Amino acid sequence: MATTRVVVHVGPVKTGTTALGSYFSTAHVTGILPQNVVYPVGDLWFPASGEITKHPQLADFLYPEGRQNSGRKTAIQTPDSVAEKVRQIAAHVAKLPGSIGTAVFICEMPEDRPHLDRLLDLLISTFDEVVLVLAVRSPVEASQSLLVHRIKEWRSDQVDFDLLGMLTTNEGLLSFDYRRLISRLHNVAIKELVLMPYFEEESDGYAVVDRFMKVVTGDTATRLDGDFGSRRIHPSLPLSSLKRLVGLKKLKSQLRRIPFLESIIHSLFRRILNADRDKVMRAGFNTRSTDSGDWVVSPEQRARILSLYGNLGDVIRQELGKQAAQAEWRAWFKATGF
Repeated sequence: MATTRVVVHVGPVKTGTTALGSYFSTAHVTGILPQNVVYPVGDLWFPASGEITKHPQLADFLYPEGRQNSGRKTAIQTPDSVAEKVRQIAAHVAKLPGSIGTAVFICEMPEDRPHLDRLLDLLISTFDEVVLVLAVRSPVEASQSLLVHRIKEWRSDQVDFDLLGMLTTNEGLLSFDYRRLISRLHNVAIKELVLMPYFEEESDGYAVVDRFMKVVTGDTATRLDGDFGSRRIHPSLPLSSLKRLVGLKKLKSQLRRIPFLESIIHSLFRRILNADRDKVMRAGFNTRSTDSGDWVVSPEQRARILSLYGNLGDVIRQELGKQAAQAEWRAWFKATGF
């Protein structure tokens, strides 16, 4: 039987998890994943909400008393059902060819989830080796991307461009604070934590996939047929488009008691969103700039946001050790201002 290994991408949000889920879901269906790698989809996992499978149900295991519906598109699962699926996958991995079989999960977990130790205990007791991958993105661009995502969500009440407000959670904690994330993951006694840099405006959609695949297999990803590497999965929108969406959401809040008018506004919202998103996706990977009508954070605002994170750069360097001197990480520190 093969040694069982599990690699879990734990986010945080807005660090390429949907692109990874898209690649691995398609690679599983087309059969191009290495024979000793399993990405749980279909019967091996719970039903997905679309063609892209990620594994948010792992977070359901963190709630011993069960979890209330959080507005997620997939059904909430009981801790026992999640544990049973994980054990079935480990048994499946043990039968794979070769000396080591690897299961891959994509789940955004660590920032505000309770009882993270529960999940680590499950993984450690089920697999021979456990690897957590934490993608490190500039908090400035991460918060900007999250804010844009919320503006594009009809159900969200996001109707402003307040990045500083975005960075403060309901509990008063700072979002995208890798100091807290790294400390929390070490507190649950994880033996192997891998930090992975996330770069803005990369022209190759495979860049984030290749970095993660090197953790999984030691090699880059096999390419899919089609245009995966040249298109954005969650594109941003021009500032003018975002302002139109915000205006419609404000109008919605004023007309909640008139259902048919709210329905008309929702239809217009979807038309604008889909039309502008299609334009951006057709354009592919272009550098965002004020000249092209995009929302670009000012140097003053960037400096103010970075000041909230104090010694974050030093914490990341300490965690990386000798890796911090590698060219890729030196480029990341220079690009982010840390």
